[in-house]
Amino acid sequence: MGKIFYIMGKSASGKDRIYSFLLSREELNLKRLVLYTTRPIRAGEDNGREYYFTDEEQLEKFRISGKLIFNLAVVAISIYLIIYFFVSEDGLIDLLKKPDGCNMLIILAALLIYDLNILVDAVVTLIYVRSKYEDFSFIEALKVAFVGVFFSAITPSSTGGQPMQLYLMSKKNISVGFGSACMTQKFIVYQIVMTAVSVIAVITRFNYFSDAFTNIWSTLFIIFGFTVQLAMTALFLLVSFSHKVTNKLINLIYKIMKKFKFIKNPEKKVERLHKEVDMFHDTNKQLFSSVKRLVVIYVLVFIQVLLILSIPYLIYVSFGMAPIARAAGQPTLSFYDSICIQSFVLFTANLIPLPGASGGAELAFTMYFGSFFKIGAISKIKPAILMWRFITYYGAILISAPFSYFTKGKRRDDEIKQIEEELETEMDNKKPEEK
Repeated sequence: MGKIFYIMGKSASGKDRIYSFLLSREELNLKRLVLYTTRPIRAGEDNGREYYFTDEEQLEKFRISGKLIFNLAVVAISIYLIIYFFVSEDGLIDLLKKPDGCNMLIILAALLIYDLNILVDAVVTLIYVRSKYEDFSFIEALKVAFVGVFFSAITPSSTGGQPMQLYLMSKKNISVGFGSACMTQKFIVYQIVMTAVSVIAVITRFNYFSDAFTNIWSTLFIIFGFTVQLAMTALFLLVSFSHKVTNKLINLIYKIMKKFKFIKNPEKKVERLHKEVDMFHDTNKQLFSSVKRLVVIYVLVFIQVLLILSIPYLIYVSFGMAPIARAAGQPTLSFYDSICIQSFVLFTANLIPLPGASGGAELAFTMYFGSFFKIGAISKIKPAILMWRFITYYGAILISAPFSYFTKGKRRDDEIKQIEEELETEMDNKKPEEK
C-alpha cells in the first residue's frame, strides 16, 4: 500500500508551487489524490483535476460516518453470535433434534410474559402523564412504550428510547418539559427497584455472586458493574429530590468545563442546565403530590422487574434441566435463585455500551448461569443464551419495530435537537410567568 503525503500551510505560503514542483518530478512517481470540496470553483481549475467540486448535500451522501461503521460492527457481532449459538456443537439445532430437548409451550409463555412487561410500562407511563393530561389514552401510552423499547434496543446504552418517546408524546400536545420529567422519574423508579433487588440478591445469594469471580478481570468487572449501578442510583436520587445538591453538581460541572475547555460557551450550557433542573423539580412536585399514585407506580415497576427477571427460569424449566440436575446429584435452580442471578447478569451486562449490550450480555449469562445449564456431559448453555436473547432482545425488536412508524422520518439526532428547542421555548415562556 502506498503512502499519502499531505501539504499543509497558511494561505499564500507556497503550497501550490511546492505541490506542482513535486508532481513534475517524474522519478518520484507521485500520483494525484483528488479530494472533494464544497467551495466554489476558481478560474483555471477543472472539476476532477484540483478537486471534485460538489455541494454539502451531495457530500453528506458520500460520507461514511463513524455511526454507520459502529452500527455495522454491532450488526456483524449480533449475526455472528446468533449463528454461533444456533449451529455450533450443542447449539439450538442440536437441542431441537432431541424429542425432549425443549418444551416450546413454556418458551411461548416466556415470550408472552416478557411482552407483558411492556404493557406494565405503558400503564406506568399512563399514570404519570394523566396526572396532568387526563385525556391521554392507554393506546397512546402503549405506543410510547413500544417506541421506547425499539429505539432503546437499537442504540448504544439505550440512549435513543427517551428522545423518540418525547417526540411521540409532543405530537399529542404533551409538554416536552413535563414529558421529560415523567420519563426521567419512570427511569429513576425502575433503577431504584432494580438496584434494591440486586442488593437483596447479593446479600441473600452471595455464593452465586462470588462464583463468577473466576479471575481478577471478571472479579473487577463484576464489582465495578455493581458499584456503578449503586452510584448511578444514588446520583439519580440526589438529582431527583435535592435541588441544592443538584445545583452544586452543576456548578462543579461548569468549573470542569471552563478549566479543560470541553465545550464552547460553558456559561450558556450551565444556565440551560439550571433552567432544566428548575423545571424538572417543579414537575416533580406535581408528580409526587399523590402518595397513593407513587405507591402504585412502585408496585407496578416491581412487577415489571420480576417479569423481566423471570425469563431465564422459564427457559431452565423448558429445557428440563431440573430432573437432569437431580439425577446427577447437583442442586437445582429455584425461581428465587434465578431472579437473583438474573439481576447479577443485567447489572454486569449494562456496562457494555453497545446496543443490547451485544457480547457482554451473552458473556454475563454464561458466567452466572453456566453451571445450571451445563451438567456433566449435557450442555444446553448455548441454546439457553439464544432463547434468552431472542425473547428479551431480538424478539422485542421484532414486536416493537412496527411502532417505529409513528416516528417515521425522524432521526434520533434531529429529534434531540427539536426537543431541546421546544424545551428552551418552554423554559423561556415559564420565566416571565414566574415574575
